[in-house]
Amino acid sequence: MTMQLDVVTWGEALALLVADEVGPFEEVEKYTRRLAGAETNVAIGLARLGLKVGWASRVGNDAFGRFIRKRVAQEGVEVSRVLTDMEFRTAIQLKAKAVDGADPAIEYYRKGSAASHLSLEDFDPAYFGAARHLHATGIAPALSPTTMAFAHHAMEFMRAQGKTISFDPNLRPMLWPSRE
Repeated sequence: MTMQLDVVTWGEALALLVADEVGPFEEVEKYTRRLAGAETNVAIGLARLGLKVGWASRVGNDAFGRFIRKRVAQEGVEVSRVLTDMEFRTAIQLKAKAVDGADPAIEYYRKGSAASHLSLEDFDPAYFGAARHLHATGIAPALSPTTMAFAHHAMEFMRAQGKTISFDPNLRPMLWPSRE
């Protein structure tokens, strides 16, 4: 691979539907579509700062998957390792309209998502090796046993290559099957 990246990251992006009005989800008539995902937020932020950033993932062969890939690429992030999953869908998040600074209600539709099926077979050593730094979070490994294996492998690979790694625990207890 001739491409050189400053940073590579990987994980699950979600189509975010934010309520345009206050009220329970079942009563809201209009939502604004946005992008969510800790790793993509970091990737986009670093790209906006002028770094060459790559992001690896899986998205569904659906409108939300195409939206995510296009939006992340428009932000200057390299997305050639974002795979299209022909079987599983892209994850979705609903977010209520915030009122008076309170945390808004959130609902996730991510179990069994395309990104949760990312596996060691999807790991591209040339792509990851083209980066000087890996940014990882604690969200993606919590999605499934295969994403956990991918996380361990990515970090071990980068460490063996002498690359630097940052890790944001971004603890989401509801994603983990137990406290351990």
